[in-house]
Amino acid sequence: MPDTVLPARAARAGRSDTSNDDSDPGDDRSSEESSSDEEEEDEDEDEESSDEEQSESNSSSVLATSGITYDLSQLDSESEARAVVGLTGHFDVVNCRSTPAGYDFQLSDRPQVHIGADSSTCTCAAFQDQPDGACQHIFWLVDQLHGCFLPAPRSTEVTLTPDGRPERLPRIEDLLKGNLMSVATQLKWQCLREEEDGMTRTEKVRDIFSAFSNRTLPEDTRRDLTETTEQARTAEQCVVQGDFEATMFRLAVHDDGVFNSLCKAMPAGACAAIYFDKVQEQSRRLLNDFDRYCATGELPANPVSPDLGVEINDVVTQLQRSVSRIEVNIAARAPHGSEGAAEALVSLLESVVARNNDPLEGNPLGRQSFHGEDEDQRNLYHLLIGSVETDSETDARHFVLHALDALPPVDLHQCANRLRDILRKIEVNRAPKPYLLHLGSLIRTAESAAAAAMGSGQKRPAAGNGNSGGYSKRTR
Repeated sequence: MPDTVLPARAARAGRSDTSNDDSDPGDDRSSEESSSDEEEEDEDEDEESSDEEQSESNSSSVLATSGITYDLSQLDSESEARAVVGLTGHFDVVNCRSTPAGYDFQLSDRPQVHIGADSSTCTCAAFQDQPDGACQHIFWLVDQLHGCFLPAPRSTEVTLTPDGRPERLPRIEDLLKGNLMSVATQLKWQCLREEEDGMTRTEKVRDIFSAFSNRTLPEDTRRDLTETTEQARTAEQCVVQGDFEATMFRLAVHDDGVFNSLCKAMPAGACAAIYFDKVQEQSRRLLNDFDRYCATGELPANPVSPDLGVEINDVVTQLQRSVSRIEVNIAARAPHGSEGAAEALVSLLESVVARNNDPLEGNPLGRQSFHGEDEDQRNLYHLLIGSVETDSETDARHFVLHALDALPPVDLHQCANRLRDILRKIEVNRAPKPYLLHLGSLIRTAESAAAAAMGSGQKRPAAGNGNSGGYSKRTR
C-alpha cells in the first residue's frame, strides 16, 4: 500500500494508547482519589473518542465540484486519494461520443475514459497500473455526469464505491441513453454523433486519405490497410517501419487527436464533394476510353479499373458499379454531397442516352463486331436502359433512376430541365414504359419539392457546387 494517508487516518495511527501509561509504584493515593482519577480519564477518553469519530466522519466526506457530497469511507487510502483529486479537480473534455459498447470521453491531457455497462476504463497510467479501481479521471467524469441529472445538490452524502460508481444513484450509462447530446451541450463539450456520416472510423480515415489523391476512390485506396478500433494500439504500436502512410493510417484509427486533426483539414463535406467528382470523372474517362477503343482499337494506358478492360461487357459492369457506389455513398455521407451526387448521376445518364447507336459504325478499321454479337448487344443504351422493340429492360432497378430516388427531391431540382430533356429523348428512343414512368415521377417530385421550398421562402443554394453540406471543395 502507498504511504498516502488522509490527515484523520494519520492522526489516528500516531496517537498513543493511554491505557498503557506507566504508574508511579510509590504513589500512595487513596482508593477514592484513584477512582476519581479513573472517572476523569474515562470522561476524557470519551470526549476524545467522540472528537476523533467526528473528525474521521468529516475527513471521509468530500464536496465535489458538481455539488454532490460523497462518502469515501468504503475506499482504501489510495482510492480515496484518487477520488479526492478527481472530485475536487478539473479536466477538460475534448469530445464525447456514443459507441456500440457504451460511451467514450476524450480528455485534453490524452486519457480517454470509456463508460460501459459492465465497467469504466481509462487509458491513463494510473488506471493501467491498478485497473481494479477507478482513477481520478473516472471519479471526476462520473461526478460531472451525475451532476447534470440532479436538480439540486443532495442534502445527504452519497457513498462512493472503489469503481467510481455512487451507491443509490442510477447507473450513469442508463441516464446517458438518448441524452448524451444534451449533456454535452450543458457541459459545453463537443459531441460526435455515433458513426457520423454512416461510416466507421476506418472508412472515414480511408476516405480522408483518398481525398488527397487525384483519381483513387476510397474503395480502391490501400486495400491492405484493414486496421479497426477493435484492437487497441498505443502510438508506438502504430508504427509500421518503412511505411509512413500505413503508420499514419493506424494513428488516425487509434488516436483521436490525429483523427480530429485530419477531420479539420479535410471535413466530411469536402470529402463528399471530392468523392462524387471523382466518380463522375471516372465514368467520363471510361466512356472516352471505350469510344477510342471502338474507333481505333487502342487500349488505354491507364485504365479506370485495372481488373476490367474496355470491352462492352466490362464497360457495362463498371458503369453499373459506379451507380451502385454513388447510391451507397449518398446514404453514407448524408447530408453532405447530395448535389454532387445528382450531377454525377444525371451526367452519366445523359452520356448513355447519347450512345444509342452502334459503337462500331463507321470505324476506320472496318471492324464489324467485337465477338460476333449484333449491334444491339454492343449498344450501351440498349444494355443499360432497354428498349420496347427488344423487350430488353435488363435492370429492374432502372439504371441511374433508383440511385436518384435516394436523393432529397429538392436537390434534384437543379437537374430537372436536363432530366426532362432526357425523358423526351428516351421517349423517341422507345425506352421501356416502366422506365419512362419512373423518370417522369422523379421529375414531378423534384419540381414539387422545389416549388414548396420557394413558397416557404427558403433560398436554394447555388446549383452545381456538388455539396449541400456547406463545405467548399478542397483544391486538389
